[in-house]
Amino acid sequence: MPKAKLRFRPYNPDQNTMVVINYQDQLQPGTFEHAVYCLIEHKLDLSFFSSRAMCL
Repeated sequence: MPKAKLRFRPYNPDQNTMVVINYQDQLQPGTFEHAVYCLIEHKLDLSFFSSRAMCL
């Protein structure tokens, strides 16, 4: 019985890939990342940055 020849796709480190990530699913309550997200979204006043963008 002859052995089957293995066939692999060629490796190309420069190829583009698309990975779909839902960041809301990644930010689980109780984690450090979730705490940072809540701090930035709900506690910090970021209006300074949007007002600066309008001036440029």
